Amino acid sequence: MNLHLSRLGIVVAAVTVAATAGCGGDAGTPGTPGPVPGAPGTSSSAPSPGPSGRPSPPSSPPSARPATPGASTPVGTPAPGAAHWTVSPWTSGPTTVVHRPAVPPVPVVLRIRAAAHPREGFDRLVFDIRGALPGYTVRYVDEVRTDPSDRPVAVPGRRFLLVVLSPAQAHEDDGTATLSGARRLDLSMMRGYAVAGDFEGHVSVAIGLDDVVGYRVGELTGRIFIDVAA
Repeated sequence: MNLHLSRLGIVVAAVTVAATAGCGGDAGTPGTPGPVPGAPGTSSSAPSPGPSGRPSPPSSPPSARPATPGASTPVGTPAPGAAHWTVSPWTSGPTTVVHRPAVPPVPVVLRIRAAAHPREGFDRLVFDIRGALPGYTVRYVDEVRTDPSDRPVAVPGRRFLLVVLSPAQAHEDDGTATLSGARRLDLSMMRGYAVAGDFEGHVSVAIGLDDVVGYRVGELTGRIFIDVAA
């Protein structure tokens, strides 16, 4: 009888140790980089509500969900182990980030991608870039005009977020355009975008939205992305 109880006590102790070990460790997901409070060289104004009275998103951005093996990764979401991941605070004011890459070669904006992230509460637009990341400015404008001809540009949406990348170009060295025209989107807040300029090292792209809402800008290796609250 005593031998049986002794063996039972050893089993209970082993189970207790195993359960305790399973609760330890880091609360974060290994290999998934967390957001950095602000991108280097970023200046932005404090968040302000849009004309509809909707409050801007909280100052801390939603966290990106780690990629699941075998599942598709949302547009622009950093994969586990990503080496470079920065993001600015949420704002509705102008934002400027300064990068001064050595040129030539001039960074080339290869393509634009966009997708909705309903669980995280934003729509995301991504610029895929070949070469070093350029600097950029982001701000709301009342109307969109081409650079340099200053002609009006039709952009889907009622409010416009203008992004200017510099130094950058939206064409190959032989003159073949990598970006052009406008595209309509059917996302929660983003209604479309249009290329407004590719001139003397400046690429201008206007994003059409339903309203003035908070946004943030982030960087990954070879990518610059913009999230707008949705």
